[in-house]
Amino acid sequence: MNIKLIRYSLRAVLCLLSVAFGLHTVEAQHILEQDFKKPQIDYRPIPFWHLNGKLTPEGIKKQVADAGKSGFGGVAVLPVTPGPQVGTNLTSPGMSPMYLSDEYFKRYADILKAAQDNGLHVILYDDIDFPSGTAGGKLKQLYPDAIRKEIVKTDTTISGPVTFRFTLPGGKLMAAVGVEDGTEERKNLTGFAHSNQFEWKIPEGKWHLMFFTCQNGPDAIVDYLDDASVKKFVSLTYDEYAKRFSNYFGSVIKQTFFDDVGYVTKERGWTDGLNEKFQQLYGKDPVLYYPALWQDIGPETEAARVAFYDTRAELLAEGFPKVIADWDQQHGLKSSGHPPGNYEIQPVDMCFDVIKFYRHEHIPTMDAIFYHGHGRDGFKMVSSAAAVYDRPVTASETFGAFSEQTFDANMMYRTAMEIFARGINYLIPHGMWYDPDAKAVRIPPLISPYSAKIASALNGFNDFAARTSMMLQGGRTVSEIGVIYPIASLEGFYHFQAADNKSVGQYAPPGTDYLAISSMLTNQIHRDFTFIHPQLFVKDQYVIRNHEVVMNNIVNMQKYNIIIVPAGRVISAQTLKKLKLFYDNGGKIIATGILPTKSAEFGEDAAVVALVDKIFGNQSKTASADGIIMHSNNHGGMAAFIPELSEKVLNETLGRMNATPDVLIENNPQPKSANGGFSYLHKVKAGKNIYYFANSTDDQINTYLNLKGRLKPELWDPNDGGISKINDVHYINIHGQSYTRIKFSLKAVKSIFIVSKL
Repeated sequence: MNIKLIRYSLRAVLCLLSVAFGLHTVEAQHILEQDFKKPQIDYRPIPFWHLNGKLTPEGIKKQVADAGKSGFGGVAVLPVTPGPQVGTNLTSPGMSPMYLSDEYFKRYADILKAAQDNGLHVILYDDIDFPSGTAGGKLKQLYPDAIRKEIVKTDTTISGPVTFRFTLPGGKLMAAVGVEDGTEERKNLTGFAHSNQFEWKIPEGKWHLMFFTCQNGPDAIVDYLDDASVKKFVSLTYDEYAKRFSNYFGSVIKQTFFDDVGYVTKERGWTDGLNEKFQQLYGKDPVLYYPALWQDIGPETEAARVAFYDTRAELLAEGFPKVIADWDQQHGLKSSGHPPGNYEIQPVDMCFDVIKFYRHEHIPTMDAIFYHGHGRDGFKMVSSAAAVYDRPVTASETFGAFSEQTFDANMMYRTAMEIFARGINYLIPHGMWYDPDAKAVRIPPLISPYSAKIASALNGFNDFAARTSMMLQGGRTVSEIGVIYPIASLEGFYHFQAADNKSVGQYAPPGTDYLAISSMLTNQIHRDFTFIHPQLFVKDQYVIRNHEVVMNNIVNMQKYNIIIVPAGRVISAQTLKKLKLFYDNGGKIIATGILPTKSAEFGEDAAVVALVDKIFGNQSKTASADGIIMHSNNHGGMAAFIPELSEKVLNETLGRMNATPDVLIENNPQPKSANGGFSYLHKVKAGKNIYYFANSTDDQINTYLNLKGRLKPELWDPNDGGISKINDVHYINIHGQSYTRIKFSLKAVKSIFIVSKL
């Protein structure tokens, strides 16, 4: 082991010890300051490098070196085929040589050698184009049954008595169900199917017959829900890199990346083994519940949908992401990548369950693409998943498909600081292109040393991003509010028959407000929070202790003194039971918009209604003048219901429940120019309180900050690495709590750290 590596290892160990065990060592703090002034290569953004031309050793060597000179930490190699350019539909070139050919791997070896020579890293992207999962078309050619599948319903109406014969559609029959007209009784007719033939002696009456088959889809993408199929994809891609380049693993290549693993155009994604998984999870035969995917089947409709979609979410979580994470673990690498629409209001038709998706991923990753502000209210979903799984690094693919006309250096900073303030701490810009000609760049903007518009700003931006990433990676986030992820309500509503389902990721129940709450807390009220998955909430990871809910992680432990239950008709009865226990122990709960009346579990609707009544009281009471219905108990527990959600009413409710929040920003500044905002994040790391304040607007912020505790704060500027003391500091008392009051000013499109020893 060389001296440089020994020093780096010592730095990593000391920082880890200080984070995990609170060892406030002088050495750990010194390392933090040293890395802030001159951030290490590991924190620097690594852009996608789209290979859209004829690769040559000379071109590779020059472009990799130029990437390093621009302050990037390396390249994420992404081969592409010819395709229409975003905005013009002109054909942009693809890569030569052919993907996965011997010549391609020779050029890939050139890339790795060039990166090694320049002290840079390479992110191993796992396919050509996107989404991941085709192996350049080889998967479908070699393993035609390993591709994505969908559930298809074929139905007819027949009057009996008559013997009905029917040739079944192709694919695997998942269920055959008959529903009698009038009684709506459902019969399991699956046993009357033999091979591809169905025959049933229909009794008297009018019957609606439905056949549900799992069929191969029209594309060439792997079945993400089936681990055996994913392993075939891995054998064609990941294994081929391991055969040739394993000597680069852990040094030049430290990370892999997959893209858009989910269902963008096929909301009915399914798999052959779903019935067996359903039975395993719910102890029920799913056959008679299949009609609920298309229509109302009575009181069990919502629970049936929750069970199906939850089963599907489990299969996805344990499918592609887990197989890749396991492979990476075996090869000394870290997995990263994202599903489509990880920020959309309705996950059921795209990634199924945002938090579950990241269960096994080493570096939970999202995308912030299309335009500045797109999906912003959903960014906290991904950082919350990283928090619950105790992952120190959370990444973002960003800038892809931003308009070249409006994209500039300021736009880079605006978007990046909004991402950082929402808990993401590593950037993968989208991106560089091997052929940087304007007509050859299929997806603008060009983020490259060859961009006339932003080349001169890249070094400064990359330094800023690296410093910010370093400060925000690892440690513990101080988040005093937990927001229950209303996944059961989203699942219980969603069905395939809806005529008004016009756009993927948008077909959510009327009144769904969890992303609106995210926006209000972050941008308007300035209170940090973390989304909580209801199925994880009922487990031992979440402990009720001293009027708080403690997320009991090893490193990123969080304590919530307020829990928010967003609007939704459906919730788990088990989740409500734990919320009732929290309330009985003096906990504080806020519900918004719609109180639940239906259970995510079968047969528990009455329990849900009773628990809601015990927590929130008689809802026939009229709201107070400020729009809040309050209920309390003798142990200090408080429960508030806000029928009409607004930033003003939510802020007032929080004020009633917690007079001493972690951060108080006087006058609550709310600039909105340039589609930006003002927000903050608080972490505890390496023996320090680290507060990050970001202003992505065109307005200067002038206010006073009140930070809980008696601090000796310093300003750490991520733009230039400067560290300076704050002189205008006062110590005040608010409702019995000591605060440090700081006069604060932050220029437009700027961010700053306030740092203090614990």
